[in-house]
Amino acid sequence: MQPPYNPYGPQAPHAQPYAPPNPYAAPGTAPAMYRQNVFVPPGANAGPLVGGTLRKVKLATGIAQMLTLFGAIVAIIAGSALGEDGGALVIAGMGFLGFWYLLLFAYGIANAVWLYKFWSWIPPEQRHSSMWKKYISPGMAVGFMFIPYFNLYWMFVVYLGIADVMERLRVQYPTSKGPAKTLAILALVVPLVFFPAGPFLQYFFAKHVEEMASEMHARMAAAASPMT
Repeated sequence: MQPPYNPYGPQAPHAQPYAPPNPYAAPGTAPAMYRQNVFVPPGANAGPLVGGTLRKVKLATGIAQMLTLFGAIVAIIAGSALGEDGGALVIAGMGFLGFWYLLLFAYGIANAVWLYKFWSWIPPEQRHSSMWKKYISPGMAVGFMFIPYFNLYWMFVVYLGIADVMERLRVQYPTSKGPAKTLAILALVVPLVFFPAGPFLQYFFAKHVEEMASEMHARMAAAASPMT
């Protein structure tokens, strides 16, 4: 039988601050870290920086989406106006529409991969936001986007969450870039009114936070390296 936990007594070498040992945990299991009211699961770690390739792929597929959708609409309207002589145009328009669906799918995949990779870069103890004060894993950040209706709220949690995280990290690792929250709001709200602006605003938001992350990453590496 183990004695009751004493917060003022000596702690085991592996114990994290504010995380008393769990007598029910499996042998050899490290306790969860506790930072800013967020419990970080054992084994969570930060991933590498996100390169600019995914951001450019998103922009390219977004532009292609708009062009194919515009071409589909024009071809279908023109073919319908010509009547029997416009059958080929209508068929071409339907083909453009099918290609647009494929591009939409490709854009969704690229965006999900970008979100997963960027959220993986975020230090585990910072994976929370003002709209979701619990730990958000990279898989959770992407997976909840597929929940119908709830995803309308979740996209604000994730994108504004990235802005929140970068603002907190700027305190410890200053960067030459300003806050990202305004860009995050524009990238979320403007496409709801004028969807052609979506790929461009997403690109500028991703570029901004990637550049912030790059500067912060260099400072993190310098802080982690031993002094000589």
